[in-house]
Amino acid sequence: MLAAAVAGALGWSTPLATTRQLACCSRSARPIAALPETSLHDSSLRGAGAAELVRRLSREELRAACASRSLRVSGTKAELAARLQEYAAKPAAAAASAAASGSAAASSSATQPHDSSAAAAAPPRRRTLQGGAAAPSSHGLAPLTASGGSREAQAAADAAPVSGGGGGGGVDAGGGAGGGNTGTGADMEVVVLGSGACNPSPTRSASSLALRLLNSYWLFDVGEGTQVQLQRCFVAPGRIDRIFVTHAHGDHCFGLPGLLCLIARGRDRDAPPMDIYGPAGLRAFLRVTLRFSGTKMLPRFVVHELHDIPNLHSSRPPPPPLAVAPGDVRSSDAGEQPGGLDLRPRPDGCWELLTAAFGESGSVTVRAAPVRHTVPTVGYVVEEASKRGRLKPELVLPLLQRNKQALADEWGVRDPRSVLKKVAALGAEEELVLPDGAVIRGSDAVGGTRRGRKIAVLGDCCDASPCSGIAAGCDLLVHEATNAYLPQYGDSGGLARLQRETAAHGHSTPQMAAQFASEIGAKRLVLTHFSSRYLGSGSAYADGVMNEIRNLAKQHYGGPVTCARDFLRVEMQVNGEVHEHHPPRQPYEEWPGNIFKTASEAEGGEAVEAAAAGGGGVEGGGGAGGAAG
Repeated sequence: MLAAAVAGALGWSTPLATTRQLACCSRSARPIAALPETSLHDSSLRGAGAAELVRRLSREELRAACASRSLRVSGTKAELAARLQEYAAKPAAAAASAAASGSAAASSSATQPHDSSAAAAAPPRRRTLQGGAAAPSSHGLAPLTASGGSREAQAAADAAPVSGGGGGGGVDAGGGAGGGNTGTGADMEVVVLGSGACNPSPTRSASSLALRLLNSYWLFDVGEGTQVQLQRCFVAPGRIDRIFVTHAHGDHCFGLPGLLCLIARGRDRDAPPMDIYGPAGLRAFLRVTLRFSGTKMLPRFVVHELHDIPNLHSSRPPPPPLAVAPGDVRSSDAGEQPGGLDLRPRPDGCWELLTAAFGESGSVTVRAAPVRHTVPTVGYVVEEASKRGRLKPELVLPLLQRNKQALADEWGVRDPRSVLKKVAALGAEEELVLPDGAVIRGSDAVGGTRRGRKIAVLGDCCDASPCSGIAAGCDLLVHEATNAYLPQYGDSGGLARLQRETAAHGHSTPQMAAQFASEIGAKRLVLTHFSSRYLGSGSAYADGVMNEIRNLAKQHYGGPVTCARDFLRVEMQVNGEVHEHHPPRQPYEEWPGNIFKTASEAEGGEAVEAAAAGGGGVEGGGGAGGAAG
C-alpha cells in the first residue's frame, strides 16, 4: 500500500486495482496548518534526510508541505517525509537528464500522432486558500430559469479559470494516464473522462464527459469509475454544479452515487444545491441507493426528471419508471433538497431544461431531445446566447486621439481610451458625437452579432435524427461509435451485417455518426463510447486502429473527426477557434496486468496488443464483429 501511495503521489502508473485503491486514500478534508516559510524550500528538503524531517516537523507541517507541492497529504510522518524527499529529488534528476534526452525527444515527437503539449506539461498544481484548505466552490454560472422556475442567484464567480483546487479528494499529483492534463485559459472546454462502452477497461473508462464553463463543471453521464478519472485529471469534483444523465444503463449512471460522496468532500457547504437531470426514475434510483448504503457525506442536490421520453427502439411502451414525487423531501444540510421538477416535453418533443448566466452578460441554455436506443434516452445540447459584435478600435481610436485635448477640456476625460467602453455599448442605430463634430455610429464601430457556441452531447443511439432540430449547426458533436467494421484487423461478415447488429443493440458505427454530423452541419465530430475491442492506450497499434475508424467517418463527413481517448480536452475559444489537447500515451509496459516489463521483451508487443483486443465483442455478441449492447 505504501508503494501504491508513493506511486500515486509521484504520477507513476499503477495497476488498475491499485488506482482504484488510491481513490480510497485521497486527501483529507481537514484544514492544514500553514508551514513556516523557511521550510518550504526544496533545497532545505534535499539537504535533510527523511529521518531529520520526521524529527524536526510535526505531521501537520509535513502535510502542509505536501499540500503546497500538490502531493497527497495522507499517511504517516515517515510516508510524508519520503514523499517530500522524492519530490525534491525530481527537479535535479530531470535537469540532469534533460540535455541527454533533448535530441531524442525532438526526433521522436515527429512520429507522435497527437499534440505532445499535454505529455510535456507538468502535473497540475492545485490552487488553495491561505493555510492549505481546499478552495470553496466558485461557480461562475448563476441559474436564471429552470424550466420556467427560478432559483436564488449563485455567488459571484472568479473571473480567472482554474486548473484544479476545490476538489479535496483528488490524487494531488495528477498521476496516472491523465497526469499531464492541465486546464486552459478558454472559458469553455470539454474533457472526455471516459470513452469506453459497457464497462471500464484498463485503457478506457466508462462513459463520462465534463464541460467547463468558466469555473463551473457540468458532467454528462457518470459511468462506473468516474470518480477515479476525476482524481487523475484537473477537473475539480467540488466545482461540479450540474450533472446530466442520458439514460439508465449502468455504464452511464452507476458512478453517480459514489461521485456524490467525492463531491461532498470538496464542495463548499454554503454553495447552492447541485442540479441533477435525467430520465424519470433517477430520483428513486438515488434515494434507494443512498438510503440502502447509509450514505451521510453528500452535497446538497436537487433532482429534475425528464418524463415521457419515447422508446423509439420498440413499438412497445417502456416499463413505467419508478415514480417518486419530487416534494417528498425537506431542506437539510446534505443530500436531496426540495425543488426538483418533473419536466415534460414541449410540443416539438424537446425539453427546455435551464438557462444559466455565463460570463458578464451572456447566458447558456440546455435543451434535450430523444434519440433511439434500447431504453428511453436523450441527447443534450448546450447553446451559448448570441453576443454583441466586437469593437473596431482601429476605426475609433484615431478619432479619439484627434479629440484628446477637447475630451479633457470639455468631457473631463484624460485618457481617450476610456471612451471605448461607451462606444462599444452603442446600439446599431446610435451615435456618439465628439467635440470636433465627428460622429461615431454604432453600426460602423461595432461588428455584427456573433453567434454563440453550441455543443451537442448525445447518449447511446442508433438514430439521433430527433435531435436534429436543436443540434443543427453545432460547433462540437459528441457521438457514439461503438463498433466498426475493420476487415484488415480480422472482422468478417461484411459491413451491412455489422451495422444491422450494431443498430439492433441501439448503437452506431463511425459511418452512422458521420452521416448525422453531415446532416446537421456540425463543425467538428468527436467519436466516443468505443467497444473494449478498441484499446485506448495510445500505443502504435491502438492508434492504427483508431486512425482506421477515423477514416471510416471521414468518408461521410468533411469536417474534423477525432476518436476520443480518456482525458481528451477540446478547448472552445470565444473567437470560434477550437484546440484539441490529446493525453500522453500510456506506454505498453505500464498497462495494468501486463506481464512484460517492456514491449520489446514481448517480441512484438503490438501483436500481443492485437491479441488482447481480439477477445470478442461486448454485450451484444462475440467475435470480431460483435456488437455492443
